[in-house]
Amino acid sequence: MRSPTKLTLLAAFAASVAASAVQAADANWSREAIEKIAAHKTTPRSAQLRGAKGTVEMEVKVDGNGMITDYQMIKSSGVPILDREADLIIMRVGSFESPPGRSPTALVIPIRW
Repeated sequence: MRSPTKLTLLAAFAASVAASAVQAADANWSREAIEKIAAHKTTPRSAQLRGAKGTVEMEVKVDGNGMITDYQMIKSSGVPILDREADLIIMRVGSFESPPGRSPTALVIPIRW
């Protein structure tokens, strides 16, 4: 028969392994979401001509099926044309793969030019 101490340690270890697996799944899903945004990124011609650079941070909310339900800019690039383009990029993406556990989630996505 196992002692309560060994069972407690075994349970703690199992919980740690499970938490690590969830974190890895979340990290993979977040990386894939950021890659999908990057694949839809374009630079407006007027921004190209001006050599505009900047980073917009968008908070994107996703339902359990991966559909974007809401988004907002939480950090402006300081360049209005790039800020408007960030909105258009999110609209073009529309959805992601279902998040881990089909749990609604929000993530902050940087879009860099």
